[in-house]
Formats: sequence, structure tokens, C-alpha cells
Amino acid sequence: MPAGGAGAAYDAGVGNPIFVARAAELAALAEAYRRAEAEGPAVVLVGGEAGIGKSRLVAEFTSGLPGDAVVVLGGCLELGADGLPYAPFVAALRALVGEVGAARAAALLPAGGRRGLAHLLPALGDPEDEPGRGHGRARLFDDVLTLVEGAADGRVLVLVLEDLHWADPSSRELLVFLVRNLTRRGVLVIGTYRSGDLDDELRPVLSSLTRAPNVRLVEPAGLGRLDVAAVLAARLGGEPAPALVDEVHRRSQGNPLFVEALADAGPSTPAPLRDLLLAGVRGLPEPSREVLRAASVAGQRVGHALLVAVTGLDDRAVERALRPAVDRQLLLPVGDCYAFRHALIRDAVYEDLLPSEQKRLHAGYARALVADPGLVLAGRAPGELAAHWHAAGDGERAFEAAWLAAGAARDAFAHTEQSRMLDRVLGLWERVANPEVRIGTDLAGLLWVAAESCLDAGETERGVTLATEALAAVADPERAALVLEVRSLLKHRDGRDGVDDLREALRLAPETAERTRGRLLATLASRLEVLARSQEAQDLAAEALRLGRAAGDGSVQALALVTLASRASRDGDADGATELAARAGELAAAAGDHDTVLLARVMATGALEAVGAHERAVEVARRGIAEARRVGLAGGRGAMLAAGLAESLYSLGRLVEAREVVAEAVGLRPPPLYLAVLLTQTAAIALAEGAPEEAAEAVARARELMGADYTGRQFLLPLLKVRCRLAAESGDQDGADLAVDELLDDAGATAYPSLVWPLLVTCVRACRAAQARAVRNPLAQGVIARRLAGLRALGERLTVTGPVQAAHRATLRAEFGGDLASWDAAVAAWREVGQPYPMAVALRQAAESALAAGDRAGAQARLREAGSTANSLGAQGLRHELELLATRGRLLPEPAEDDDGLGLTPRETEVLRLVARGRSNRQVGEELFISAKTAGVHVSNILAKLGVGSRTEAAALAHQLRLFDD
Repeated sequence: MPAGGAGAAYDAGVGNPIFVARAAELAALAEAYRRAEAEGPAVVLVGGEAGIGKSRLVAEFTSGLPGDAVVVLGGCLELGADGLPYAPFVAALRALVGEVGAARAAALLPAGGRRGLAHLLPALGDPEDEPGRGHGRARLFDDVLTLVEGAADGRVLVLVLEDLHWADPSSRELLVFLVRNLTRRGVLVIGTYRSGDLDDELRPVLSSLTRAPNVRLVEPAGLGRLDVAAVLAARLGGEPAPALVDEVHRRSQGNPLFVEALADAGPSTPAPLRDLLLAGVRGLPEPSREVLRAASVAGQRVGHALLVAVTGLDDRAVERALRPAVDRQLLLPVGDCYAFRHALIRDAVYEDLLPSEQKRLHAGYARALVADPGLVLAGRAPGELAAHWHAAGDGERAFEAAWLAAGAARDAFAHTEQSRMLDRVLGLWERVANPEVRIGTDLAGLLWVAAESCLDAGETERGVTLATEALAAVADPERAALVLEVRSLLKHRDGRDGVDDLREALRLAPETAERTRGRLLATLASRLEVLARSQEAQDLAAEALRLGRAAGDGSVQALALVTLASRASRDGDADGATELAARAGELAAAAGDHDTVLLARVMATGALEAVGAHERAVEVARRGIAEARRVGLAGGRGAMLAAGLAESLYSLGRLVEAREVVAEAVGLRPPPLYLAVLLTQTAAIALAEGAPEEAAEAVARARELMGADYTGRQFLLPLLKVRCRLAAESGDQDGADLAVDELLDDAGATAYPSLVWPLLVTCVRACRAAQARAVRNPLAQGVIARRLAGLRALGERLTVTGPVQAAHRATLRAEFGGDLASWDAAVAAWREVGQPYPMAVALRQAAESALAAGDRAGAQARLREAGSTANSLGAQGLRHELELLATRGRLLPEPAEDDDGLGLTPRETEVLRLVARGRSNRQVGEELFISAKTAGVHVSNILAKLGVGSRTEAAALAHQLRLFDD
């Protein structure tokens, strides 16, 4: 089913009678083209209801582009969810390779594309064998990026992706990767989608994309009355009566497709608008209707050769039959295939078929593809066969086809599509004879493979069910042990410990199976480390490392090293931890184990954050997230990296960025445990920003996601800290007391000083608040005093490694001491490690101590610094506390903005300085260590505050006012 190539993809679509009311939309596309040509890559998403004219708008735009522009088109198919990964990209890239030539395309790519893109485009040669799917997907994504940017060298490449509402999951992930990684000028990406047909998976993806600074959303509106009149005049060949215009405008609600249908059928026709689309079809000769019905079964478009094969007619007979449909513009010739002018017309034709006709024609397509898979684009036959045999109701053939489609999805590194196809195979297992013979594996093997696919697809609950079913069907002990490992991994991501499965797996695994035992030991050691059973974890990791080295298993060695790195981090040896994590990453990469590569990045991020190396932690986390996107694990390990990145950004006081990072990761629908960790970060950010209701919702959801029996202290302790702070600030004394008691009752918490120190300080503050409220209740005062004594004793037992923990200890001492010198020491400690938020909190406490000591000038100075910091962070909760203290002490709080007369925050002043130097959003982000997206938000705020309309005007005003010496 070939797709249109450069420019010609839309030529036929421009032949419609009239094009009206889209001047603003065309101007937006033209501006995006100009930006792509002169500044950098641009993306336009065109969204709207079905029939509103999205494709026509893009067609008109591309038809008027300069002759040296290259336009390639790819369209998503309704079959996308049924095993056709990367459908729009395959079509567009095939056209692009045809445009630039296979030799030049191969020359642009590492290894000629055979390690990545050749898996989708056979024109690049036979793909090389891959050591692991993670690396293969990364190379594929990088190859697509390299080819697109390379083909745009010296000209503008317009990549059009139609019908994104039907995009398969892998296409969505590749689109996000491209949008976030395109850097060179000359690339314009245009995507169209039906706004009313977005599912729960695509909606957050598009929402995330539209926040990027180089992405613009265009939403064509319905036609006005005058525009409807113009369309009717062109359609009817004369001036329409005003009453006719009014009636058509009312019934169509300005939808251009329905305007045309009503013009043809008459506005008084009582049939629903959707049925009116069939009016033109029913007026065709019977041979034309027959071929058009057959074409509708293929989807939005069908190749000429495939239609000939399905109908059994010769070339000329098909041409004669389709000529009336083309003349009426029901079908449009595009290259060597035919496309319905609109998907709604295709839907109407298909739904008008009798059920028996649908099944017969689907079977005809399947038989044609079995006879000649080359009738569709290379690599697409397995998925289309699976879809057609399934729709035809042929269970046995659908079973085999779905198995092959799952394999094709695996080879294309399309995790979700593989999982869906395997579910179909399982659903048909009992309905076919000799299923083991047909696909070459027994039921236990099928269930095992399906459970493994759920790991990469993020479908944890479904995966646990499949693994449990596999265990009931498997007889071999070693095989059962490996299935138990998979189930344990799925359980943990679902918010459960899963340790029992790993211990049972080790019991079952034969002593002679050293490779398997090494793998199980490494997995169990990693899990126990998370659950704070540190000494056993270290012992098991050392044994796993020994077995991994003996067997030459780099994956086992890497996982064991990550566990050892965690211990080094807890001991305060950040350099040792990052070195071990780096070695682990290298071994895992060589073994093709990309999940462990990313786990090593998570470990390194945490180790750096624990010792206050926040900027380095941000850098490591961002690199890891980019890698996770390439390998399709953005919603898996990538979510944990996002949580680590958000924590470091929070430490640096960059709350807006931290919130954006978390929101984007949550939108990727990560597994329950990872979502709980992200929600913990959301709650912490919300509390800092003065949004307790949002924090309460996030905490409640996180507690629900972490099962009642879950004991992973690495994740539970940060959540406990947020719970305690939320309860104390909202006056929930019972909740605060419960949190404090949980910490005091946890004998193993001291194994994680980096997590316990901030929790300890939070608990002391909660007790202090309770003490103030219970001033006239001696019994309550006694209970609180015992809790405080327990917390003080815990602080004395807790070790201190690194400046961050030292700052927490200084804060704890100030909480117990309460004197100005103690609080000033805490302020100095936080200033040293570069964490502005806790520094501002300590300044607030120091101001209160100074005020109590009669030092009003000292209190005023500390309060003003705290206020300035709170303003720059957007910490509204702290800002409110400072205002209360200022009112109570009759002091002057820091003004809401700096006294520069412009109302700019310190961060906005930094951004304006760089804008005045001519920096782009991306360059601003790189210099200030913020994302380009956040830089764009700051620029927008600056323009609004300065009352100017562009960056150039803002820069000119800055120079005119001599804001900066340079």
C-alpha cells in the first residue's frame, strides 16, 4: 500500500471546488515553515472534529510551498492497535528514502542503518542481529532522527503525519522522541488528529507536546454563514437562496464535509448527516459501488495492485469501475493507490456492508497478502494479516497470523503491540487444533513470553496474571524459576514486595544452573536493597557478581554492581557509587540489557543528590531520560529517572521545572509503584507552592498504589515525610502523630540516613506545632515530650555523611535548641549545599529567633532574604508564613517582586539578560540549567510584564533602560 511521496501526496486533494475561511490557519503554517527554515525545527499539530478540513488545510499549504521543499506523508491506520507499529513513519520514511536515494540515506546513518532503521525499511539492506531489544530500539529512533535531519540539509523537509488519533503506541513514542530531539533547521513536522477521538493514552501525549516551545496547535473552526454560502455557490453552480444557506449552516454547524453532503442531498433530507455521506456512493453504477465497498475494507487507502487481487478484476476493469468515484471525489488517486477523500466517507461505506460481506472481503484481503506480501509496504503484512483474518472470523489463521505479528512487533522493538498480539493468540488458544504445533511453543511458553512483554509494555497487573497462569502450566523447575522472577518484577512495579517469588525461584533453580542462579541472586539482592535489608542484599550481590563473572554474564554483573553502588551511596561514598554505577552501565549496555543501564543511571542520580551534587544529578538524570525515551522505557525506568530529576530540581529551588518533569512522567502512565514515587514528588512540590489540597490528593493516591504490605523504605520514607508535613500544616494532629510514631517504630530506618534526616526534621516540626496547640493540655504535652525525646535519640544515633545530611543535623539541632546562633548555623549549612528552599525556611526560623531576642534589624534582614528567595522559587506556602511573621512582629516583608521597577523575579531577570544577548530558549535553558520549555514560559511572562510583543522588543527595552552592564 504505497504512500504518497514528495509534494504529490496531496495534489488530488487540492481539486475540491473551493477552499475558504482558513487564512489564519494557513498563516500559522507559513510562519512555522519560516521558523523551520530560518531558526530551528518547528512542529504544528492540527486538531479538530472529523470533517472540519484538517487534511485539506495541510494539502493547500503544502501545494503552495517552494519547489525545493520536500513533503513526505505518512498516515495512521485504524488497524494501528492491531499490530502495525510505526505505520505512519514507515510510509513517510519510505517516501523520503525514495526522494534522497537509498545510497545517500544509508550514507547518512551509522552502519548504513542496518542496526536500526533497516528493521523498518528493507531498502537499507538486511538488518544486523541485535544483542538486545533495548539497543535496537535506541538505534532505530536515532536513525530516524538522523535521516530526517540529514535529508533537510540545505532545504526544508515537511513531514506530515495524518490521523494521529489512530497512532499505534510505538509511533506515539517515536513522535515524542523526534519533537524533543530535533535540533537542526529545515524540519517542519505537521500532525493531524481528531480532537473528539483521543483515547486516554494519546491525550496526555499531545498535551505534553503542546507545552514544548517549538510546537504550535492549530484548530480550524467551523465555517461561518458567508463561507457556507461560498461553498454552496461553488457546489451548486449558482447563488444559493438565503434560506438554503441558513438551513445548511444550521444542520452542518459549519463542518465543510457536511456542508458538501447537504448540498448534494438537500438540506431537508431527514437522514442523519453521517448517512448523507452515502448519497454520492449510492448514485454510482453498481460496478463502482462493488469496488468501492472492497476498497473500504482495506482502510483509508488501498494500493491498486492489492485491489485488483481482492476483486478478481483486471487492471482496466478496476480503473473503469473507480473512474466515477474519482470524478465525484469520493476517492482520490495518490501515487499508485487510492485514498478516500475523508475517513468518514470510508467509515460510512464500510459500515453499510452486510456482516457477511465484511467477513468475505477481509478474508479476500488476507488470501491476497498470503499469496503476495509485497502488495503492502514491507514489514506491514504480518499486522495486516492478523487484522484481516481476525475480522474474517477465521480463528486458526487469525491465531497463526497474530503470533507472527507479535514476532514482527518484537523485531521492531514495539513492546505494546507485541503484548496486544500475544493477548490475541492466548484468546484463540482453546479454539484451534494443535496450537503448539502451529506456533512452535506450548501454552506455558506462550504465557511466559506474554508476561515478559508486559514488563516493557508497563502492563503490570496483566503480566502478574499471565505469569501465574504460566506457573500452573510449567513443569521444568528451572523454567518455573525464571517465570517466578518475571512475576516478582511485575509484582514490585505493581506496588508489592515480590520477595517470596524470588526466594522460591532460588529454591527451584538447580545448583548446576549457575547462570540462572546468578541472575536470580542479582535480582533478589536488588530487591532487598530497596526494601532496606541491606546486609543480606550486599552478601547476595557479591555472590551474584562472582557467578556472573564465572558465566561471562554482563547483565548479572551489572545488576549486582548497582546494588553494591547503593551501599556505597548510603555510606556517603558518592564517587565510589557513581564509579560502580558507571561500570554497571557499561556492562549492561554491552549485554543489551537496557533496563539495567537505566537502573544504573537512577542509582548515580540518587548518589549525587544525596551528597548535594544537584547540578550533576540533573545532568545524569536528563541523559538517562533521553535514553529511556529512545528505548521505549520512558514510562518504566524513565519514570524513576524523572522522579530523581524532579527531586534535584526541587533541591535547586526550580519548582516550576520539577512540576513539569513530574507531570510529563505521570502522563506516560508508568507502573503503579513508579507512579506512587512521582506522586510523592508532586505532593512535595504542591506543599512548597502552597497547594495543600493537591498535595493531599497526591498522597492519598500514592498510599493506595503502594500496597498495604509493601515495605520498600526507599519509597515509603519520602512518602512518610510528605504525609507528616501535610498533616501538620493542615492541622491533622492524628495524622501527624501517626507519621511520627511510624518513624519511631521503624527499627530499620537508620539504614537510610539520607532519607531519614529530612523526615526526622519534619517530624520534630510536627511535634513542635502540636506542642504549641496543646499548651493547656498537660497530658498531651507529656505525650509530645516523649515523642520529641525519641526523635532526639534517633538523631543522635543517625550517621552523617556529606554536607546535605550535615545541614539536616544542623537544622535538627536548631529545632531543639531554638537559639539564633543555631538557626544561623543551619542557614549557613543550607547556603553551602545550595538548597534555597530549606535555607529560606531556616531564615524564617532565624528571623523569629532574632525577633524574640529583641534584634528587630536582624529579624528584618533575615525575613527580607527569606522573602526574596520564596518569591524566586514560587513558594507561596512559605511566602504566606513569612507574611504572618512580618505582621505579628510588625516587620516589613520582602516585596512580591524585586525592586527593579519592572516586576521581574530574579529568575526572570536572568532570563532577560540572556534574551538581550540574543540567546534562543534552548540556549537560555542550557546556560541556566533549565529546560527550553521552562525558558519559554519565563520569556512569555517577561513579555507580558514588560508590555512588549516580541523577544526583540524585550531585548531593545533592556538595552534602552541599561539594565545590564554588558
